[in-house]
Amino acid sequence: MDRGGQARWTYRMLQEPALSEELKRFAGPCTSASNRVDSVSFQPCRTWHYRSQDRYRIEEWALPGGTWTYSAVFDGHMNHDTADHVSTHFGPYLKSRLDSALRSRPSPSALPKLVSDILKHSLEHIDGAMISEFLALFPREPNALTRLDPARARRLVNEKKGESSGYSKTARAFGGTTALVTLVDPTRSHLWVANVGDCVAVLGEKDRSGKWRSRVVNSIHNGSNPGELARIRSEHPEEADCVWNDRVLGFLAPTRAIGDAWLKLPAIYAELVFKHLDSDWLSAEIMESHVPRIRTPPYLSNTPDVYHLELGAGARQGSAAQRVLILCSDGLSDLYNGYSFQEMADEWIEHIGRELDSPSGPGNLALSLLREAIGGSDAQLVSRNLTVEMEERWMDDTTILVQRLP
Repeated sequence: MDRGGQARWTYRMLQEPALSEELKRFAGPCTSASNRVDSVSFQPCRTWHYRSQDRYRIEEWALPGGTWTYSAVFDGHMNHDTADHVSTHFGPYLKSRLDSALRSRPSPSALPKLVSDILKHSLEHIDGAMISEFLALFPREPNALTRLDPARARRLVNEKKGESSGYSKTARAFGGTTALVTLVDPTRSHLWVANVGDCVAVLGEKDRSGKWRSRVVNSIHNGSNPGELARIRSEHPEEADCVWNDRVLGFLAPTRAIGDAWLKLPAIYAELVFKHLDSDWLSAEIMESHVPRIRTPPYLSNTPDVYHLELGAGARQGSAAQRVLILCSDGLSDLYNGYSFQEMADEWIEHIGRELDSPSGPGNLALSLLREAIGGSDAQLVSRNLTVEMEERWMDDTTILVQRLP
């Protein structure tokens, strides 16, 4: 299990059809018939503390001019509060902004930039709103926080009375999530992809010769991306430990995320929360060791990269090339250790292509890709990944969406 050392764990050997049924039970495969999106969200460790922090959404929006398709993957970290809040509230906010903009009947040539700007501003807005709600808990006068009574500070961050409580606002701001969001317009000739963090979007297309080809759509915002590390170092040139061990302040793997307010605000806020917040998801001893490194925040960006792809006029005429779009949390890429992102993309699209080209027709494409990633036809390997008897998780949360385009 890539754990090293002498420890050994037992697992149950499963045979078909029980093996496939167990995988379905853990992964919860779904298919949205109207917009042709298959999905799974997988965490085989059943311990309550290690339940999945991934969230996803697949929706169709009736907007001026027709029906838009919205798909998104959110990969939470630290807690469940941030991913829950963002996955619930981001879609309605984006839909409202898009609805308002489309009522002005923008020209076709203006649409790509218009929607790209809305996606960018909407992701930045939900992050800014969460952090502003947290900051509003405290007095804003200069130096007021240094004089704040500890008992009052404890009450402010631990008061638990609904979604607008001090605890909820603190948990949403101090937890974090990545976001990978896509929109397809009613003509199915435009695709937008917006990314904050290290989820992965891959576009696959079958060319005229019948060969499937893959393209990694987005840049990956984590320590595996030298450009991201160089960006952070250039923003904090006097701080050697702004990035170490390929992590922000030596702690966080994603270099861009929503939430994680302690990496975006002056250190006094981290000191206050880490000292006073009562929560099972926060280890004050571990977190406080990172606070002295907070000198010139922000260290973490909330700025998404937004990509617009033309799917072509053929999408409107029913003659477009066969295409699929894969969206996944980084749990899937973690299962391909040693592969480059392009090599992973090639493997994924090759597998999906075989499923689509199969004479028997495809089943749930996301489930099939997950099965391939955890062992494929190797029943022993799949059994091990499903049933190993460990109380802590042995693989990351893994969410996969496969959308047929156009």
